[in-house]
Amino acid sequence: MTSHLNSPFHLRPAKPTPTDHAFILSAFDSSLPLLASIGSHEQWGSTPFSQRGDFPQETLKELDQSEEYRLTGKSNMDSLRIFIVEREYHHDDEEHTESLSSHLRVTSDGQCFLPVGFAYVRENWIPNSEIGGFLYLEVMVTDSRVGRLCRGAGAALIRGMREYGQGRGMKALWVDGWAGNERKLIRYYEQQGFRAVGDWSHTRANNVPCCIWFHPRLASTVGKLAGHARMTTDTIYLSFQMRANAQDVAQASRPA
Repeated sequence: MTSHLNSPFHLRPAKPTPTDHAFILSAFDSSLPLLASIGSHEQWGSTPFSQRGDFPQETLKELDQSEEYRLTGKSNMDSLRIFIVEREYHHDDEEHTESLSSHLRVTSDGQCFLPVGFAYVRENWIPNSEIGGFLYLEVMVTDSRVGRLCRGAGAALIRGMREYGQGRGMKALWVDGWAGNERKLIRYYEQQGFRAVGDWSHTRANNVPCCIWFHPRLASTVGKLAGHARMTTDTIYLSFQMRANAQDVAQASRPA
């Protein structure tokens, strides 16, 4: 598990346990009312993910694959890793978190940690691209049900994935998002240091649409990858080049 000084958030590997599986499904489901409330209902639709065909079963398979790669370094899913971001939970926190008590992780010394988001990353995963050396942030969700407790969780996930990529020797971090609703999600990622490169579209498993972006400091790779893109209007490339320094490398998150 990784954490940063003065940050309330901790990152840990997701495990193929009933608790982590249930949290990821419920967090996916809880994102839909939030998206609808901000005018982004078209991003993921209105059908709960937990009711979308074999989505729950596929999610469990992904958790299994993530854990297998963590333990063995072998993967059938493009080096998939799933991480959960959590923060220490005190029982005097907001009352509506009581309904989420089944997701709490309790350590041997009695500390409680509440999961507030998760991220899926894969290595060198871009359709129709032969260029390697990058990490792809496929999915990132924060749990709006916990209110203020998830504020900053997205930034913590991005920071953690960047450090994980640096620890794996990756040169760049890519992220996907949705370009609708006046590009609100695009602007969020730009605020996190990503740079839009171009428009592109593809559909991932379970018919979940996505768009791809790159982080800013790897112009040569961006140009080559952009050449492989199929230009559309509903998705956007953004990127974040890894800039490793001694402090970053020392803090980088590696498979544990």
